[in-house]
Amino acid sequence: MIHRRNRSHVNASSEYQDESIQYASAFNKFASEFNQLPDEQKIEMGHQLEDMLIFCNFHGQECNSSYFSSFINYKFGNCYTFNSQKPTDFKGNTVNSQPLNITKAGFMYGLHLELFIQQIEYIRDMTHAAGIRLLIHDQSQMPFPEDEGVNVPPGAETDIGMMKVHIDRLKSPYASQCTDGDGIKNFYKDAYGAGYTREACKRTCAQLSIMENCGCSHWEFAYPKDLGAPKCNLNISDIRDCVKLYEFKFAHDQLTCHCPLQCKEEIFELTVSGSQWPSSAFIENFSKELKEWGGQMREIAGSPALIRDNFLKVVVYFKQLNFELIEEEPSMTEINLISNMGGLVGLWVGFSVCTLAEFFELFLDVLLLFLRRCISTMNKEGYSNPYVQKQSPIYLQRTTKL
Repeated sequence: MIHRRNRSHVNASSEYQDESIQYASAFNKFASEFNQLPDEQKIEMGHQLEDMLIFCNFHGQECNSSYFSSFINYKFGNCYTFNSQKPTDFKGNTVNSQPLNITKAGFMYGLHLELFIQQIEYIRDMTHAAGIRLLIHDQSQMPFPEDEGVNVPPGAETDIGMMKVHIDRLKSPYASQCTDGDGIKNFYKDAYGAGYTREACKRTCAQLSIMENCGCSHWEFAYPKDLGAPKCNLNISDIRDCVKLYEFKFAHDQLTCHCPLQCKEEIFELTVSGSQWPSSAFIENFSKELKEWGGQMREIAGSPALIRDNFLKVVVYFKQLNFELIEEEPSMTEINLISNMGGLVGLWVGFSVCTLAEFFELFLDVLLLFLRRCISTMNKEGYSNPYVQKQSPIYLQRTTKL
């Protein structure tokens, strides 16, 4: 790390790009060869939950591997789901399908796991980080840990407080135009029994595009076995170029896919914190417990550094038992529309009656005014004042001279 810091920015950036290209090339080569194997063999090559899980407690009750179901992810290998409510796991073994409920919120009432990540079995030049990928999702949805989730490092206790957010959207003709997945192809439902999500639809669309144009099925996406398409062999140049083209289109959202949002969606807002685990005061007792387990744990039990490199603890719990509801509601329903139309019609009819009454009143006022003026004129013409019509007598004044 110090050697890299002493280099120039250009050289460091160039070296990082070279490493990224080499890593991507090595991973694609490994993934191509690994995914040609049968599923049973891929499961055996991955980490087994029975070897990883050393402690499990849920809501104060002990749990074990029967509470988990599993599936294969093209990037992370064996993935395990707690409380999935599926009757069987990927191997076909019966698992506990009863839903597990929490009645109290808080750290003490969540899921406590202690895991042995077996870093000593990691593939050289392929695994650049150690730990686990943890994703919290709705039970009906297919998890995609390569795109979502949080990393949990070894040598630490990671506490994850969560709060559920429920989203309800409206179907057509409203703007969201969501769907429940009816009539939309979903390979993840066929292969894993998962419900419809927009991401599952896009990945199914990408797989269909590769099958139609490249003549094979890509390991990165779900593929029902009954369709019979061979797996893509990247050693063949034409197939490799075709697959790269549609990988690029999928990554840049250039595929023509009809994938509306799901009408009901549950997401979880996470608050992550951590501390050293096992602590210096506890590591001696923990080392004694590992020696009793035997096997690989016994080999590393004497080294605190190896213990912190290969073990981790994670606690997942609800911060609150209430949840946030985000719900779309129509601004105008049919009943409200009819009611508003009736109110407007009544309002305009009321205005019309008032207007007619005012015009009628105006007409009466004008008529009465006209009649009054006519009557007044008639009175002036029919009445005569005798004193005004007769001329006044002329008085002659005579004067007498004395």
